[in-house]
Amino acid sequence: MNDGARNNKLIVLLADGLRADTARNYMGYAQALNEAGRAQWRSLDCELPSLSRPLYATLINGRTPLQHGIIGNVQAGVGAGPTLFDDLHAGGRRSAVAAYHWFYELLASEVYQPLRHREAALPARGVSAGRWYFEDEYPDSHLLADAEALRQAYAPDLLWIHPMGPDLAGHLRGGDSAAYAMSARKLDMLLAQLLPAWHAAGYDLLLTSDHGMHADKMHGGPLAVERQVPLVWLPSSTANLDITLPQSQLGLRAFVGQRLLNPARSSASWSPLPS
Repeated sequence: MNDGARNNKLIVLLADGLRADTARNYMGYAQALNEAGRAQWRSLDCELPSLSRPLYATLINGRTPLQHGIIGNVQAGVGAGPTLFDDLHAGGRRSAVAAYHWFYELLASEVYQPLRHREAALPARGVSAGRWYFEDEYPDSHLLADAEALRQAYAPDLLWIHPMGPDLAGHLRGGDSAAYAMSARKLDMLLAQLLPAWHAAGYDLLLTSDHGMHADKMHGGPLAVERQVPLVWLPSSTANLDITLPQSQLGLRAFVGQRLLNPARSSASWSPLPS
């Protein structure tokens, strides 16, 4: 690993269930940075089926649901195999995670138990600290406060943050509802509080989502409202603005490795550990 990579720090904010058009229409602070030339803003199609647990696994291991075999939300305790966290651990980088308990299950390959695993670390995978929530109603404001506490306490090279607000609002009210739009607005307001401090500490931010949301309060299929998710790059320095972003969710694992292990290579040429 070169010195440039060692100095890089990254936050991945995975806003569960956030549609690309909803992010564009209602996240005014993030759009202000975009208009000021301080962001890259695009969208991509999630893999299929457009369901949470399969796509969590895809995002961290770089394989399609059909390839890694997690094809539904009921496969509790099933692991995701080698992931981007393992890549970073092998390269001497440390991670911290504030996320829904399904991520714990994918990384630990065991069923999450709230009374045992609420703040479990996973040192074998380089996760120095974790805060794992287990109710969909857990507020995004609390989860981002958890994440910021981890950042301040552990100064990880990668901070992985996974709030549930848009997904919950979509399942309760639908993807075209005022409540769903408000979930994006609230997340944007939280970013306005936190991102300046993250940037000051040298962290770049990648904002994306696992899947979208239909007006019928569900997702899982190939329609654009269920598949198209935002991909927003918000670097701490404009010197890092014009980098190559992943072209699909399958490229996120390699992108994280490229940023934190060898930024001299492109994400297309960098290869993760064998799957």
